[in-house]
Amino acid sequence: MKLYASDNSGNSWKIRILLSLLDVPCERIDIDFFGKREHKSPAFLKMNPRGQVPVMEIEGKHFWDTTAHLVYIARKWGGEQWLPTDPLGMAEVMHWMAFAQNQVQTGLQLTRGIVLKLRRGDTEEPRRHGLLALKILDDHLQDRDWLAVGRTTIADIACYPYVAKSPEGGFDLPAYPNVLAWVKRCEAQPRWPQRG
Repeated sequence: MKLYASDNSGNSWKIRILLSLLDVPCERIDIDFFGKREHKSPAFLKMNPRGQVPVMEIEGKHFWDTTAHLVYIARKWGGEQWLPTDPLGMAEVMHWMAFAQNQVQTGLQLTRGIVLKLRRGDTEEPRRHGLLALKILDDHLQDRDWLAVGRTTIADIACYPYVAKSPEGGFDLPAYPNVLAWVKRCEAQPRWPQRG
């Protein structure tokens, strides 16, 4: 199993988190995102025509979506802990996985990218999505420690990186105390890797 990733990518960070928590060996290939722009090279585009990291090579196949990566790793090495197989529990986890791909991605990630000049655009619309994402999370975490099924799952991992990085996009994370406490709970998990 190979992971093509960049330290600057929150989506790459998601995969590194789960691999670390489960102590799963994986060959990592660093992709030079800014200097050489290797993610736009013909060789890389054969693996991922979207030209984005991460990409995982699993049993001779290439997967470029972080949800697919997290689901594969969770089911192969994580047992029921990270992605339950009962229909209700699985739906609850996948509900927050979709939230990570929608509100978190189109709000927090996109705003951060524009602010850091990694992307072009206006921050007005994505900022609204980001503020909504933080409010939804803060309300949800008011009376619970984790996003789904009462324990850490891939739902927490999917949402965490761009929430943790949201101050880089100009969001005031301390204004959402339940979210900030959740971020700290995530980071307190044994073997939870930091950036870089």
